Formats: sequence, C-alpha cells, structure tokens
Amino acid sequence: MAKKITNPAILALKEAAEVDPARGRVWIGLDVGLRSTAVCVVDSDGKVVHQCSVKSNATEMGRYFSKNFKTNIAMIGLESGAMATHLTTSLRRLGYRVTMLDALQCKKVLSIKRNKTDTNDARGLAEITRTGREYLTEVYVKSAACFEVRAQIIMRHRLVQQRVETEAMIRGLLRVYGGRVEPGAQSSATFRERVMQQMLIIQDQEGINMRPRVLPILKLCEEFRIEADRIEAELEMLAKEHPVCRRFLEIPGVGAITALSFYTAIEDPTRFRRCDDVAAYLGLTPKISQSGETLHKGSISKMGNRLTRTHLVGAATVIMSATKTFSSLKDWGVRLSKKVGYNKAKIAVARKLAVIMFGIWRDGTHFQFKTETVEPHRQMMQGARA
Repeated sequence: MAKKITNPAILALKEAAEVDPARGRVWIGLDVGLRSTAVCVVDSDGKVVHQCSVKSNATEMGRYFSKNFKTNIAMIGLESGAMATHLTTSLRRLGYRVTMLDALQCKKVLSIKRNKTDTNDARGLAEITRTGREYLTEVYVKSAACFEVRAQIIMRHRLVQQRVETEAMIRGLLRVYGGRVEPGAQSSATFRERVMQQMLIIQDQEGINMRPRVLPILKLCEEFRIEADRIEAELEMLAKEHPVCRRFLEIPGVGAITALSFYTAIEDPTRFRRCDDVAAYLGLTPKISQSGETLHKGSISKMGNRLTRTHLVGAATVIMSATKTFSSLKDWGVRLSKKVGYNKAKIAVARKLAVIMFGIWRDGTHFQFKTETVEPHRQMMQGARA
C-alpha cells in the first residue's frame, strides 16, 4: 500500500500548491534497487520534503506520487540501469515527467557524499534533477520495437563470445596432453573433426581417454553456434527488409549486424543537430583536457554504446583490409594508416563511417564511392523529394 504523508508542514505545502502550483513544485530522485527504491522529494529551495522507500514497481510508485503530491511534480529523475528503462517508460505512461540520467556522470556527482547510501543517492539524484539536468547527459529511452532488435543483437554477441571461450577452453585442455587443434575452423563440424582427431592421438600416445569429458562441452559449442547462426539469419532478413538498413548495406564492409546495431543505437536521427555529434555520442572522438594554455587530446572517449562501437570498428577493419572495391573512404583510411599507424587509422575510419551512415539516414541518400559525387547525389535526392 502506498505511503501517505501526515506531516503538517508538508500538508500545508500541498494546500499552498493548490492555490499557486509554482510554490508547491517538487523534484523527486529515485535510487532504484532490485526490490525497493529509495525516494527523496525536494522543493524549489532544495529542502527535503519527504524521504521513504517504496517497491521497485511503477504502479506502486504512481500510487505514492498521486496520493501525496497530485499534479505538482516538476520532474522525476533516476540513473540509467537495468530496471531504469522499464520504470521510466511506465511512469511516463502514467503521465509523469521522467528523466533518465547517465549513471557514470551521476556517480561522479554522488561521490561527493562521504557515505554512499541509498538515501544519500536519492537525495543527490533529486538535486541533480532540480538543478543539474541541463549540464549532465539525459539518456534517450528507445522504443520497445528497438529494444527487441537490440536484444537479439546482444544475444547473438553473447552466444558467439561463449562459443569462442568454450572452444578456447577445449584447446587449452587438449594442449596439456600435447594435443594441438588447428585454428580457423569455419564450422562446428570442422572444429569437432579436429578435436576428435587430437583426442585419438592423445589416447594412442598417452593412453588417456578424454572423450567423456570433452564431448559434452563440444556439443555445447555446436549448440552455441547453431543458435547464433539462427539469430544472425533473422537479423539479416530484418536488415534487408528495413529501408534505412538496406541503404547501410550498400557500404562495403557493413553487414546486417553493423547496420542494425547502428540503427538501434540511434533510432531517432532528429535528436542530433550535426552529423559529427553521432561520432561523439558513440565514443569515437578523442577526449580533450584543457588547462590554461595547455590543450591535450587523448584517446577516444569510449562513451556511449560499446557494442555498436565494436561493430563500427570491425566494419572499418573490413573496409581497410578485406574489401577490394575502391572507395574514397578506403583510400583515405589507407593513406592515413601510413601516417599515424593502422590502429589509429582504423578508429578514424570507424568515426567517419558513423558520420557517413548518419548522413545517409538523415538525407535519404545512398552511399557514394567517390567523394566528388556526394553533393550532386544529395541535391538530386532532395530535388526528387521536393
């Protein structure tokens, strides 16, 4: 049951808010936990109005808010996290203004307090929501359809990781007894054949039968590969059917996974003012440290979605080393690698690739292999739409 506030001072604040809503506005900070959530309510002067703990359930929170604060809630703030997206979406559906703040940035602000408690964190989030929301980064909450595709991409990535790690474990186990599994197996059947061959050699030379231990793990590897391939086939079909991703696939080196990963990481291109902002959003721009006359540019910030950044860097690697088709992007990356080295050039190509993909999406254009044809093609597409 939702908690009802009985403090006379707070009741007086609620009565004043009914006369003048501006006087009774409150800001709420939520420190979300798995079972319970710490709540802190502050007024326009930063004074704590109420602190309590409620269940981590949007319906229960909505009852608490409506029973005690009615319509004078200015904003509700919470950190990004596993449960934050669902709570944000549900509370917005109930009619509340909710902002989800970047957890890494909030952590630096909340670390000012000596003691880290849920109550202190909720108090800090309430203050950030009241005064610092324009300074810190607000996390964009994606749609349910976008999350569904994103979940498939993540599942495939995890399955591939687990398969690679399990195969490495089998190789290491056989190496203890002198076995050596040749790398580069493109299918589960090839890998199984090589493992079985090494186990037979070990049994002949050492008299050790490893099949009872290795065969169940080998079957697990096959299941990982089958399930990952199934998800990948679904994603490839989805990318070919999607009009934006279909244009992404025209870029040499960009496959279905990279196209969908980029699309689901951005979802709404109108929230970026410039194309270059996308590269910064995905953590592909260098960190800048300035103090007085000193200006230092470090490595890339690695902010934003790490998986999408990995996919873009992988696509940049393919563009520079595996594609045979000429493009100004590949030519630029190869020339840059001779100046700054292959690894730095690869990141630079990934950054430029993100900008190009965003431009294609925003302008409704197609990938141009030569730089000099980009502007005429854009003008032609704009004229066709007009």
